[in-house]
Amino acid sequence: GRHPPPSPARATVAGAFPQVLTIPDHIWNHMVGRSWRSGCPVGRADLRLVRVNYIGFDGFRYRGEMVVHRSVATRTANAFAAMHNSGIPIRLMIRVDWFGYSSTVRGADDYRSMAADNTSAFNCRDVVGKPGTKSPHSNGRSIDINPWENPYHSARGVVPNTWWVSRSHPQVAWRSSGHTVVKLLARYGLRWTYGLSDKHHFDA
Repeated sequence: GRHPPPSPARATVAGAFPQVLTIPDHIWNHMVGRSWRSGCPVGRADLRLVRVNYIGFDGFRYRGEMVVHRSVATRTANAFAAMHNSGIPIRLMIRVDWFGYSSTVRGADDYRSMAADNTSAFNCRDVVGKPGTKSPHSNGRSIDINPWENPYHSARGVVPNTWWVSRSHPQVAWRSSGHTVVKLLARYGLRWTYGLSDKHHFDA
């Protein structure tokens, strides 16, 4: 089902305060039928909830969360803590299941998530523009960061917008492996796997 995504919660404690948690019941129940369903390559025991403070585009500090594979959860949390501590802004970081189910990608609605410029990770879905091909996000080891500013060249066109394709920004839009964000994430084992063809995608 579709739910209006919540407004991001303001951070209430100092610093990045990264946390790695097992998935609570109420969150798992919200994921089932959206970002997870029976037959997915990983289950609840394989996944962790990462919570970390981040700096929004408006300069305020927010509490973000995403779901990742347990094997990469600690370094993912530490990587986003480093982004917070470096003053690198993120537009939004809420779980992708808040965007409802999409029959197009057969998982949580990544089109809506990208359009909201949402940073997210685990989503048991198909590759955008390639129905029937399982996305690497299905394993919980892939993370999409600031997708609006860092568009994806899908098999069916550029998403979520074309304006940013030819533009860059020193903090929020990267176009080379030498960019501050790409270099910072690489220190934590997050690879800019596809480069300019899928600018917002990193693999842990």
